[in-house]
Amino acid sequence: MKKWVDVGVRETVLSVALALAACGGGAEATTSLESRSGSTTTGTATFREDGDQVTLTLEVSGATPGKHGAHIHQIGDCSAPDASSAGGHWNPTSHPHGPPDAEHHLGDLGNIEIGQDGKGTLKLSKTEWKIGDGSANDVVGKALVIHSGEDDLVTDPAGNSGSRVACGVIAKKE
Repeated sequence: MKKWVDVGVRETVLSVALALAACGGGAEATTSLESRSGSTTTGTATFREDGDQVTLTLEVSGATPGKHGAHIHQIGDCSAPDASSAGGHWNPTSHPHGPPDAEHHLGDLGNIEIGQDGKGTLKLSKTEWKIGDGSANDVVGKALVIHSGEDDLVTDPAGNSGSRVACGVIAKKE
C-alpha cells in the first residue's frame, strides 16, 4: 500500500509543477500594434507579472529611425485612422507627464529607439501596473500607442511626441 501512496504523491507533485511551469507563474497581457496615420509601423507588446511587478516588452518594426514616444492611452479603441479613438494618456494617479517613473503618468513609457533597420525594443517594469484585476492601475483594456516623434518627457500631457503611428488594445492572455 505504501508504494501506491508514494506514486500518487509523486504524480500529484509532478502535475502541479508542470501546471505552474506552463502558466509562467503570473498573469500576462498582450497586444499587436497596427499601423495608423499612414505609417508602416507595427509591433507587439507583452506585459508579464512576476511577483509584485509587471514587465513590458515592446518590439516595433517598420518605423522611421530615431526615438519615438510610447504611451499607454486610456481607451482601448484603435479604430480611428489616426488612433485618436484611444483618447489621452492613461493617468489614473493624476501625475504630470514625464519619464517612466513613479512621479509621472502610469502610461508614460518614455521613448523607444528605432534603428536604421526600422526595428526597436523597449523593456520596462513597474510595481504600480496590474494585469486583469479591474483596478484603476490595470493595463488591460487600455491602448498602447507609438508616436511619430520623440517624447520630450516634459510637455503635458503628451510630451510633444507627434502623431500616433501605431496602436493596439491590451488584452489579458488566458
